[in-house]
Parts: sequence; structure tokens; C-alpha cells
Amino acid sequence: MEDNNILHNYQDWLEHHKMPAGKKKTLIAAIELFSQQGYSGTSTAQIAKKADISQATIFKYFKTKSDLLSEIMQPMIPELKRAFLPQLKTYTHLKEAIHFIVQDRFQFLAQNADLIKILIQEALVNKKLRNTLLVNIQLSITSDLVDYWQTLKQNNPQINPDLTEMEVIRTNVGLLFAYFAQRFILNIASSSEEQDLKLIEKQILTFLTT
Repeated sequence: MEDNNILHNYQDWLEHHKMPAGKKKTLIAAIELFSQQGYSGTSTAQIAKKADISQATIFKYFKTKSDLLSEIMQPMIPELKRAFLPQLKTYTHLKEAIHFIVQDRFQFLAQNADLIKILIQEALVNKKLRNTLLVNIQLSITSDLVDYWQTLKQNNPQINPDLTEMEVIRTNVGLLFAYFAQRFILNIASSSEEQDLKLIEKQILTFLTT
């Protein structure tokens, strides 16, 4: 499976983007603190202390803490589809497609756990952020998946013809995010991640063909 970790840690991702050192330090410190304490529970003073810079440096690059959060989230949307969709489209059999989706997307979530935790936590309480994310995801991903879903149905007559594309997306996303929350937000250990993911694959397959 391709390593599509946009963090590879976040510092590595930032190294490929030219920006002032103070801005990089701010982003690195903010993502660590936001994931540990939440966005609302983190002050710019704490970020400045963590990054070993002044608050003036933070506000030189980000007018508000909200702008800082948006900058952190910006890479997520394109990375959701960068390697995933081209690979997904190579699978025409339902069972293989589901296996790839579950394995690849959970790997993505797990590798980028800090970013995803911030995304989930803030989307739950920040309506503006939630709406912006939903619109961006729909614009950048949904249309491609709609086309792929039609192709998959043509090649797999066992698929329930009454299911809509959005019902399929919500089911896949819902199960994966629920498992992610169990593992990385609630910190509930798993005795076998492999078996857990197989169960999710089975649940999705049953939903699609019932």
C-alpha cells in the first residue's frame, strides 16, 4: 500500500513548502497543542511558548487563531483524493473495492491522527468550519465517486440498485470515523486491528448488497 501520509509527520510536509521559519514553527506547535487540548482550549500564548516565538510573530502570519486553524486544515482536502481515487478506480469488483477503501482510508486516518482529531473535534462545535469542510469535500470528491459508483454497479449486479451515492459515502465514512474515534480519540485499544477492519468490510458489503 502506498504511503500517503501527509504528515509523515507534519514537519516533513512543511519542509517541502517554502515559508518563513516563524510561520513553520507556529504551525507545528499549533497542530500539536490543538490535537492535545482542542482548539478552544489552546491560546496563542501557549502556541508562542511551544514554538519559542513571540505572539507578535504568530499574528504577523495569521490575523486570527481561526486563520491559523484554516491554514492547518488546508492540505487535508486535496490529500483526501490525491492517491486514493486513481487507485480506487482500478478496482471493478465490489469486494476488492471495499477492501481497498477500508484499508487505505483507515491507514490515512491513522497516519494523520493529530490532524483528523482536530478536524473532528472542531467540526462538531464550529458550524462555519463544518459547513466549509462539507462543501469542499463535496466539490472535490463526491463527483468523482458518483461516476465510480455507476461503474461499480454495472460490474456488480448484486449491489442494491436503490442505494444512492450519498448513502454509500455516508456508510463508508461513518463506520471508518467511528472506528477511528474509538482508537484515537477515546483511546480504546484493539486486540486485532486486522479483524476489526475485516468486520467493517463485512458490514459495508452487507449494507451494499442487502
